[in-house]
Formats: sequence, structure tokens, C-alpha cells
Amino acid sequence: MQEYGVVLFYSTHEAMKAEKLAKEAQLKVRIIPTPEKIHASCGFSLKYELAEEEILSTLLQQVKSESFYHVKREGLKTDYELRKDL
Repeated sequence: MQEYGVVLFYSTHEAMKAEKLAKEAQLKVRIIPTPEKIHASCGFSLKYELAEEEILSTLLQQVKSESFYHVKREGLKTDYELRKDL
């Protein structure tokens, strides 16, 4: 099973800014297309490791992020859980 986080953004500009900030902080992140099962304003999201979530959420207070999701992928099944506490 694979588990990771996804941050959604209101614009492509904000997604790219977030990726730059996170990489400057040496976090393991990358831009991905926003998963089809998640409704978002922007077509790009930021994938991150769950172990770095607290640091990333603090860092992204400088950026307008829409929401955080936890993703669990097992085989062909993928589940998305909205994180309301972030």
C-alpha cells in the first residue's frame, strides 16, 4: 500500500510557488495533475510525504492552498481523505 499527501491550490501560480518554497526547504515534493476524483480550482496539486506534512502545512501559510488530502493507494483502488484539521 502506498500513502502520501496531496495539497490543492486555487491557481497554477500558487502551486508552483508552493513547490519552490518546499524544495528550498528540502522537502520531497512534486507537482502532479490534480486527481480526477477531487474537485479543485486548479489542475495542478503538490504531492508530498506524510512524514513532512506538519512542516509543509506551516511553510504553505505563505501560499493560498485550497485543501490537504491523505491518499491511500492499494492496487487499482485509491481513496482520498480530506484533512479538515490542516
